[in-house]
Amino acid sequence: MEIEERKRRLYLIASVIGLPSVYFVWRVYGVRDPFIRYVYPFLIAEAILWIAALLWQRVPLAWIEHFVLYSLGIFFLVKLTYYLYFVDPATAWKEIESLTGGMLIIFILAYIILSHRVALRSVLIYIALTFLVGLARTLPEPGELMTDFIRLETRLVTVAVLTYILAKVKDDLALSQKRAAYWEWQANIDHLTQLPNRRMLSALLEEYLQAKKTFAILLVDLDDFKCFNDTYGHDVGDVLLGRVAFTLKTNLRASDTAARWGGEEFLVVTETNQAQAKALAERLRLEVQKIDFDQNLISISIGGTMSIRGEDLSSLLKRADEALYCAKAAGRNCVCWA
Repeated sequence: MEIEERKRRLYLIASVIGLPSVYFVWRVYGVRDPFIRYVYPFLIAEAILWIAALLWQRVPLAWIEHFVLYSLGIFFLVKLTYYLYFVDPATAWKEIESLTGGMLIIFILAYIILSHRVALRSVLIYIALTFLVGLARTLPEPGELMTDFIRLETRLVTVAVLTYILAKVKDDLALSQKRAAYWEWQANIDHLTQLPNRRMLSALLEEYLQAKKTFAILLVDLDDFKCFNDTYGHDVGDVLLGRVAFTLKTNLRASDTAARWGGEEFLVVTETNQAQAKALAERLRLEVQKIDFDQNLISISIGGTMSIRGEDLSSLLKRADEALYCAKAAGRNCVCWA
């Protein structure tokens, strides 16, 4: 959706910039050029229609893109036919050459809208159509005009192939980035709970410490988890871990982070002061108690601590671990602070 919205804005800017230039050409050159005089008003009307469709969010962007691509393709093909058959090509050769720039716009649009293979096939078919139109006009009178036209078509084919190569490189790069992002996600996510794992959160904590941020960590341990595994089996224990992880995640702010630290332990990082961190820890404890799990009381013990400027990760985690030990020693299902 973000990409479509960005493309819609860019198309709108291009249309708003291009419309006055088309109108200027029609007003200035339409007096002596019948094609401009009679065809450009349709082009102006289409440009206004494109702008209206882009502003009206209900019109799918794909419809607008295909409409623009096909209408511009027809426009340039008709313009080429006009200058070859209804005007002396020798005197209108500059106009014919200028059509190359317009056709390049079609090629670029094709590679933006279509897959690179479909775009290449469509562009080559379009070039073949323009070649047939020009060949039918120049073949009866072979000479310099035919040579120039073949050179023009060769240029179009070269640009089409180079654009294909660039589009393919772009697609391959995007695919490799997508794969790299996927494997990075695989390496940083705990698949049972779908929370960040210890590796990812450790890197985040190191960043916070280096940036000298003020934050709190809450080391959360699921009480009597071994008994659940021994009584119900590891499959049921995994379900319970998932329920607890979901409860923790849904009761945090967007700026907070919860991760599976290992086994039945979780670690919560929150950028806040000590009073708010204590209130958050107590809220998490109470929310986990509400979990309905086969009439069993589900509880957690939490050890919390604030970061200290200049300390390393091991000392921070050691204080949280000591606080958690105190919570366990105090009878579990409570919050202790170091």
